This record gives sequence, structure tokens and C-alpha cells, in this order.
Amino acid sequence: MDVRLFRLEIGYDGTNFAGSQRQPGRRTVQGVLEEALHGLTGRTVALVLAGRTDRGVHAVGQVASGELAWQRAPDDLARALNAVLPDDVVVYRVRLAPVGFHARRSARYREYRYRIWAGQAPPLLLRRYVWHLCQALDIEAMVAAAQVLLGTHDFRSFAGKGLGLPGTGRRTVRTISHARWQVLEVAVDRVEPGTRLLEFQIGADAFLPHMVRNIVGAMVAVGTGQRSPGWIGELLAAGDRRLAPSPAPPHGLVLWRVAYPGEELGDERGRELHAPL
Repeated sequence: MDVRLFRLEIGYDGTNFAGSQRQPGRRTVQGVLEEALHGLTGRTVALVLAGRTDRGVHAVGQVASGELAWQRAPDDLARALNAVLPDDVVVYRVRLAPVGFHARRSARYREYRYRIWAGQAPPLLLRRYVWHLCQALDIEAMVAAAQVLLGTHDFRSFAGKGLGLPGTGRRTVRTISHARWQVLEVAVDRVEPGTRLLEFQIGADAFLPHMVRNIVGAMVAVGTGQRSPGWIGELLAAGDRRLAPSPAPPHGLVLWRVAYPGEELGDERGRELHAPL
């Protein structure tokens, strides 16, 4: 049976995954998808994911690509996968990909979002998707700090997995096109006065390991008044991860969108796994 190149648009709740990339002996998003595709096609499948997410990080805009021995319509494959995949993974859409398409290398834009519940204990159904902080945060200061990130910079101070140390030799320059904080409406009852659900949106050509979580950790230091918004610029200039605070926890982070040449950056898809309740 001939193989064809497919593109899969997927989402997942990362709570019970060891990450997105295949790891021997561990439950991963890639592993679960490849196992389901093997069962449907009878052949070993090797997928490529657009972005690597760590243990506990969620996605509603992940993209995978791979050559599959599937001769029926792409929509049939999406339905078949959703019938056999576990409840914490969903396939939004499957389509044939053009020759040379590669989910990671072909991407021109990636967007992550991070949510913080500032105030009393968050509602039960939100707790797996927000970082709960008891103290109030200065959203205006955090908005100002986010503006410092825009443009092309060396993000070594916010790089994880050993890339944040001076002299590693790895390229850590990235271009940020979109970075902002906003207050989301909370559609639940019995919210204590002063409680707010905050969301950080950041889009770039690519990201470094742990980069968004490290940025959010530094932003919270600004929001709590420990640092000024200009301190973010000082960290960028220093190029040393050891000078920045600990990363934000993974469960507040979601890979929101990946875009490719010729695609609009509209927010057309319902992203139910990470919508405020």
C-alpha cells in the first residue's frame, strides 16, 4: 500500500503525559498517536511534532506530520483516530500535506498562552490549567514588562536544558512578534472580590526549551513588585539563566497555535481544552 504525507491538528491535556516527544517506557503524546496510527494502518508510523511540550504542558494547536499508509479520506482518519485515542487527546483535523511539508521545520509562527489565577482557590475544573497565586499582581507593570520582549533578542537568560549558560555555543536568538497580558472574564459563581484570571500570550518564530515558563516566572517577580518592568531588559542583556527566577509551573501553559506560510493567524478554532469555565 502506498503512503501519503498527512498533517494532523491535535490537542491534549498534558496532565498525565511525560511530554509530547516519544520517550522509551513513558506515556507521551507522540507515542499514543503513533500507537493508534499503527493499529489503524498496520504499519509503524514516525510522526514529527511542530513543538515540543514538557510534562504537564497542554496543547490545543499542536501539529503533527508523517507518512501514513491510509488510502481513505483524511476526515475518515480523523474520525477513526478519535474513536481509539484516549480521552486526553483529540484530533481536530487531518489533511493531506504538500510535498516537503514538515510540522516543525515548515512552521513560521508559534503561539503559547499561560494562565494565572490570582486570588483565592480557583474553581475545581480550572485547577489543572492555571498557576494559582494567592497574592495580587500588578497587571500594568506586567504589561509594560511584556513590551520589552518584542523584537529580536538573545533569550539565553530564559533558556532551559543547559542552553542558558554563557558560552554554550547554541544559537538562542529568537524574534517575538506578540507579547501581552490580559484579564479574562471568569464565568463561574462565587469568585472572591479581587480575584482575577490573567493570561499571557506570546508568539514567535520559535521558542527555546522552557522559554515561556521562564519568562512568566520573571514576569511574576515584576507583578509582585519585587522587580521593575525594565529588569526584563536587564536579563535579556545579561544572557545568563542563573540571574532569572525559577520557571512557572507547567500546568498553566498551553501550545495555542502553529502557523505555516500562507496561513492567517486568526483564532477560528474552538479551543475547548483551555477555555475559561
